[in-house]
Amino acid sequence: MFRLDARSGATALALAATLALTASLGASCAGAPPAQRGAAACPPLCPRPAPPPSAAPAGPVVTGTPGQAPAFDPERLTLVLDDPRLAQVQKLVEQEAYAGAAAAMAQALSAPLPPADAAAFRYQLGRLRALAGDPVGAAKEYDAAAAAGGPLADHARFAAADLLARAGQPDAALERARAVSSDVAIADELDRIVAGALADKGDIEGAAARWRAYLARSWPASTWVPEALRFARALLRHPSEDHAEEAIRVARRVIDEAPGGAGAGEAKEIQDQALSTLPFARRKPFLDLGPADLLARARALLASRQDKEALAVTDALIALPEAQAPSAFACDAFAARGEALGRLRRRAEAADLFGTAIERCGPAAPAAAGAAPAAAGAAPAAGASAPAPRRPETLYNAGRASLRVDRHAEAAARFALLEKEYPDHRLADDARYLGARALLGLGDQAQFVQLLTAMPDDYPSGDMVADGLFELALFEMERGDWAGAVRPLERALERFPHERAYHAAGRLPYYLGRARIETGSPDKGKALLEQVIRDYPLSFYMALSHARLADVDPAAAERALSAALERDASAPYTELRSPLFAQPAFTRAVELARQGEAKLARRELDLLGVGGKTAPREVMWASAFLLARSGALPQSYSILRTAMAAPAAVELAGEWVDHYPVGRWRGAWELAYPRPFSGLVAAETKRSGIPEALAYAIMREESAFDPRVASPAQAFGLMQLIVPTAKRMAKPLGLPWSADALKRPEVNIALGCRYLSQLRGQFSDNPLLAIPAYNAGGGAPKRWIAERPSQSFDLWVERIPYEETRLYTKRVMTSLAVYELLYAGAQPGEALRTPLPASPAARSAVANAAP
Repeated sequence: MFRLDARSGATALALAATLALTASLGASCAGAPPAQRGAAACPPLCPRPAPPPSAAPAGPVVTGTPGQAPAFDPERLTLVLDDPRLAQVQKLVEQEAYAGAAAAMAQALSAPLPPADAAAFRYQLGRLRALAGDPVGAAKEYDAAAAAGGPLADHARFAAADLLARAGQPDAALERARAVSSDVAIADELDRIVAGALADKGDIEGAAARWRAYLARSWPASTWVPEALRFARALLRHPSEDHAEEAIRVARRVIDEAPGGAGAGEAKEIQDQALSTLPFARRKPFLDLGPADLLARARALLASRQDKEALAVTDALIALPEAQAPSAFACDAFAARGEALGRLRRRAEAADLFGTAIERCGPAAPAAAGAAPAAAGAAPAAGASAPAPRRPETLYNAGRASLRVDRHAEAAARFALLEKEYPDHRLADDARYLGARALLGLGDQAQFVQLLTAMPDDYPSGDMVADGLFELALFEMERGDWAGAVRPLERALERFPHERAYHAAGRLPYYLGRARIETGSPDKGKALLEQVIRDYPLSFYMALSHARLADVDPAAAERALSAALERDASAPYTELRSPLFAQPAFTRAVELARQGEAKLARRELDLLGVGGKTAPREVMWASAFLLARSGALPQSYSILRTAMAAPAAVELAGEWVDHYPVGRWRGAWELAYPRPFSGLVAAETKRSGIPEALAYAIMREESAFDPRVASPAQAFGLMQLIVPTAKRMAKPLGLPWSADALKRPEVNIALGCRYLSQLRGQFSDNPLLAIPAYNAGGGAPKRWIAERPSQSFDLWVERIPYEETRLYTKRVMTSLAVYELLYAGAQPGEALRTPLPASPAARSAVANAAP
């Protein structure tokens, strides 16, 4: 595999409308003398020297021999601004002095250049002039780049069209737009440019047709919401009743569907203005929505996370006559209200409301003895009311709502009803699992054990069977019956010999190993722990296995890890080869990446199946590298993030998750676990006294390295800080703490590291408890330790009450183990030396207090 090149500086890479902050891609062995490039520090494929400045850079796609697919060599990829002739341009770009950078680039273009370099430099000059606020000058440079030909000619025409349209030159914009080929990925955005240009020329009908085509496609909210508002405003500038009605429909789509209500204020103004122009007869249908339209609104608002607005709509829904008797409509109306109440944390009300929803869904269709359950949509028996199609989902959500407020008897009854009525439904095994947990909450241990023991036989293809058997084993382990845990763990391991999801990878052999040791079979137990170390590299359970094996046999732990590293270091380098590397879309993606056009490069890669994750493994890896090198680290990371999250996604990652980050496998791990902002992180972790690996692990899981991301909970930036926490951390450092300031890496990293340092200080006997504290607040782990002071760390994590925090802890510890071993050498770090008790101090206090 390949590795990321060493990058110490940042490169500003974005169009004016989508300017992205830059990132360092972390240190590597690129600058080390050959004698220092050992196998443990650098993979076999080390970076080669840069080409001489006078030579045109060789591309990363290497033509194969006859009958052989071309190869992708990432070490041959160079960014345009990395050219030594453009050192002054790059320096000015890093300072965001775009006018000066454009002048320096124009000076570079005055020298004789090879045609390929001239075209690439001219395209970059267009970008720089756009960033400097000179759209007409930028369009002129893009025209020149298009005239030079090459892979980016159509992208240059597109950029010129867009800039000229924004500059109020619709005829010139339309001329460039018509010249763009339909083969490029951005061709479907031409509708947006042409619509705006036609509207500026007064051709509202032509513009409307283009806007309708544009809005019919699937776009992110940041793209379609502004265009929808622009369309609606254009309609109102050409008054007619038909235009007013269409403006209302477009505005209402924004109001209902834009995530978080983005643009809703302006859309409501447009709607009200359009309504005021309509006569009563045409206005009335928009004011008095029918039942189906109201239900569609509620669902759209829920999907866009506008929960308060959705709840208000359901007020009207459940008051309708159609909602007063069992029917599919009544079922959906009350279920939507229950979902909205739950989202708004009115959980007891939600559980109550779901009871009504179950009633409104009607009874299940009766089945004759021995007959299969009635198919969805089948006609009910004579005299019986038809069950709602979504009755099983409503029963499941009702049971979960009851569980959230500890109404265990009610939850168990609802889950049991789902199992009884719909034994073949996809949620039936989920209901068994959660229903058993509800019975345990009632203290009915016998029924809990019986239901989970029978789960593999009752649901032979159920995807929750492993979790059910593990839950049964966990119950036995928590009460100290390790012998009782052996059988369910063995059954689960027989059926699921290699779980891959990050939260479960290695858990069955790990706990079976523990059980063997606890029941007097230490050799069998140690062998299982060694298996986890060998087969589940740097997973959460691999870290636990190493720590536990080191406790009973330090030499065995060292041997197991060393043997696994040695095994994977010896694998020879394998080139990335694919016929798709010869496709024009990939060629365009490479050139766009070289220009720093990460978003446009991703669009081209999606033509090859990257977005749908249907592209070959080699193309996925090459795509992740291209995006990382072009400065789009979050987008690169998103391609790989799901690789360890679910079995279906493992093919995306290929074999790398089953090998340690040495030899040819190191590059894959470096790409999936990069180190952006390395200078800032090194300085701030040193100042705060925390491990660099921990800061990166938190950053990776919190924001995927996107410095400008904001969560629905109003947490901001790389380390996802809320303003009150940031304010407390900022005062001693003299730093700003506003939402905008938290989107600046130098501020966010400093405050996040300080907060982590404070949390670690609260858990000095086990600093790893700072991880769940970072997610749930410092008080939560203290409360859980007080409830379970003697519990081992592994079982303590399994019983973190908040599912989000439990999974978060496993993810961050996985990342911590990777960053420690990948960048801090082969010596075990904190993750591989996890304390066996959750709190050694609390366990010691309990032991000392015992009579």
